[in-house]
Amino acid sequence: MLKGSRFWAAACLAGLLSFSVPVLADADADYDQGYRQFYDGDMTSAMISLRKAANAGHIKAMVLLAEVLDASEFDEEAVGLYRKAAEAGDADGMFGLGAMTVSGEGLKAKDTAEGMRWIRKAAELGQNQAVIYMAQAYLKAEQGLTEADRDTPEALRWVKQAAAKDYLPAVDALAQAYSTGGKLSVSADPVLAGEYQAQANKIRNIEPTKGKKKKKATAS
Repeated sequence: MLKGSRFWAAACLAGLLSFSVPVLADADADYDQGYRQFYDGDMTSAMISLRKAANAGHIKAMVLLAEVLDASEFDEEAVGLYRKAAEAGDADGMFGLGAMTVSGEGLKAKDTAEGMRWIRKAAELGQNQAVIYMAQAYLKAEQGLTEADRDTPEALRWVKQAAAKDYLPAVDALAQAYSTGGKLSVSADPVLAGEYQAQANKIRNIEPTKGKKKKKATAS
């Protein structure tokens, strides 16, 4: 009897595995289709395709569908999808959930501390928007952070990470901090100040010698 039970269990598992492969493949196909429709501006079709993939457990589909729903003011459903993705370990889902929690969209009330917890987790995973959000929060002393928090090693860490992503306010802040010293818990360093100023000029498309924006070449 035991051997028969084991055989039956093994047969059921094999059946489930053989069924899950095409389901996952279909979810990928639905997500790819929804992704294309989204960037083509066909939101109605995109929502149908993405919802099919999300219902099959496709994490990236959940996140993109949540973005569409958030933009369409279907906030409660968007929060639910972001939460599922975030709890599955997806950094984009973490940022989306965190941002909506900070603002209180789709929730009974905003919760800055909880929202920032999710955003920080996303930033620790390198999610671009989350890194920039953290830097901005420190630079502006927002989202529960104070003026005292601005000049700390933690603030410097996030501002440097945002600067590495060419976030101009972060680059400007570092250029000024290293120029004068005292800000962002750094000492004056003319070399680093010059490097960050050069980066800022490049982002602004300013020629280093003339201090003017480069003119775009015109076709002859």
